Amino acid sequence: MLLEAIVFIGLDDTSNRALENLREASEALVRDYGVKLVIVPVNMWLDPINSSIKSLPMIVINGFKAFSGYAPTPSEIEEYVLKIIRLKNRREELQLPAGTIHSEILTASALAT
Repeated sequence: MLLEAIVFIGLDDTSNRALENLREASEALVRDYGVKLVIVPVNMWLDPINSSIKSLPMIVINGFKAFSGYAPTPSEIEEYVLKIIRLKNRREELQLPAGTIHSEILTASALAT
C-alpha cells in the first residue's frame, strides 16, 4: 500500500523533529507492514514565532490533517497510518447488478465497485 504524507514545516527545531520522526515512522511502516509512506516536505519559510502561530509543523496523511503544532512521535504516526488502513479496509465493496440482452438471451453479472 502506498500513502502520501505532506509535512508543512517552518524554520524551527520542532519542524525538523517532525520531519525526522515522519522519516523514522516511514521506515518502520515499510519494514513491519509493507506500507510505503511517501513524504513531501513543504517549507513555509517562516520564522519560529510565526511557525507557532500558524500551527506548524502540520502533517497531512492521505488527504487528512493528522497532526498540527507539534512533532508527533514515530509511534503516533505509525498508529495514525494503521488506523487509516483499518478504516479503509473496513469499507465493503458495493455490488451492482448488471446485464446485457443479446439475441433475446440475458447475460447477467455483478459489478464490484
